[in-house]
Amino acid sequence: MAGKQKSGAKGAGRAKDGVVPLNAWAEKPDAVEVWRTDVVRLFVDQRQEEKLLEVAGAVEQLVELENERRRRVYEETGRIDTSVIQAYRNPEYAEIKRVLGSVNFDETLRYVSEAWRSFGALLHAGERGELPAWLEPRPPRRLGRLLVFVRFDNYRVDAQSGTIELGYYNLRLKFRGGLRWWRQRVQQGRLVMAFDDVKRAWYGHIASRVVLKRSTASGLKCGIDMGQIHLVAAVLESGAALLYRGSVLKSDYHYLRKRVSELDKVGLLDEFDRAVWLEKRRALHHHLKQRRVKLIQGVAAHLATLLSRLGVAEVYIGYPRYIAQEKPCERNSAWPYWRVAREVARACENAGVAVFLVPEERTSSFCAYHGCGVVRGPRGLVRCPLGHTLHSDLNAALNILKQAGGRLPERVRVLSFTPTPSGVTERRRKAYSPAQKAG
Repeated sequence: MAGKQKSGAKGAGRAKDGVVPLNAWAEKPDAVEVWRTDVVRLFVDQRQEEKLLEVAGAVEQLVELENERRRRVYEETGRIDTSVIQAYRNPEYAEIKRVLGSVNFDETLRYVSEAWRSFGALLHAGERGELPAWLEPRPPRRLGRLLVFVRFDNYRVDAQSGTIELGYYNLRLKFRGGLRWWRQRVQQGRLVMAFDDVKRAWYGHIASRVVLKRSTASGLKCGIDMGQIHLVAAVLESGAALLYRGSVLKSDYHYLRKRVSELDKVGLLDEFDRAVWLEKRRALHHHLKQRRVKLIQGVAAHLATLLSRLGVAEVYIGYPRYIAQEKPCERNSAWPYWRVAREVARACENAGVAVFLVPEERTSSFCAYHGCGVVRGPRGLVRCPLGHTLHSDLNAALNILKQAGGRLPERVRVLSFTPTPSGVTERRRKAYSPAQKAG
């Protein structure tokens, strides 16, 4: 049925002018069907958990065996095997098939086939020269965590009582969480139950195919510059500017490095329990990773809502190419530019706003209004030789807007926000005119 649930557009093809479509509205002007996922927390008793662990063990074994078989086929023949026929003919899988059931056995094989199709797509992209030099596609191997795959017709969700009924496994699991997309579904997709070994809890990922309709009446354009001091700096043709500070994200990263360094020093002691040390280290990484994910998702949702209300139809995000060209290192590993761009594209897709990627080279070096070189001063300001001062991130966003064919506003009114994992708060700013003529 449904594979790995993603946004409607893959954003793979590059236009001649360097503009890359990043969501469904960037490629289709009308209503589109996309896959969306609702994540809920599952509550299981001891008997149910034993059953889920048994099934997850069988899934892990099947995925590992199938990946190994397909890897041998690839190494011997150079062909990528995405079929499921050989697995049905293999007598070694009889016990696994009994545990999973025929329909869920088939769904697990579909998951493996999707992973190998993705590997093949990466190989073809590498042959076309579309992958960075440091990225070397590798064949799929292990899952990395406990997963249970349930086919679309083998489970039923009862939103009224908050339960999920699993057909073949004869389980009735209680859940807690909102069902935003499932209620709007035109087609029910795969259910994936994942075990979080840090929180020691099960989560259900319910896939639904939904129809999105575009409701944006105005045709305004918006340019976005991503950075470290400000995670997102957006400027609209109407003159509104939105700044989302990155201070919380940056402090979380440095806090992680400090805590990990402290744990590493303690881990060098001989009398220290290494298993406990590894568990603490993993829990710390997991905690801060979840904080980062929530913060970025909050920024994307808040930004998409504001852009939709302000009548924006198209968003152009300047993307730093060196992040894609170079292997992640100290200077860029802390800042998830690509994740921010993807989350903004997904949230804007839900709001009916098209998102594109554009090159951002030298957008901070020239004045957006006069085209002359600027000098960066203290507090992130750039000074134009013709007599006006502008925030460097807003100047870059204006250059991106100009590069996308948008008109530059005469006046800019800035709204500043501080995003945190628990929400986005507004910081009051004054209005000013960046396009003052030289005396």
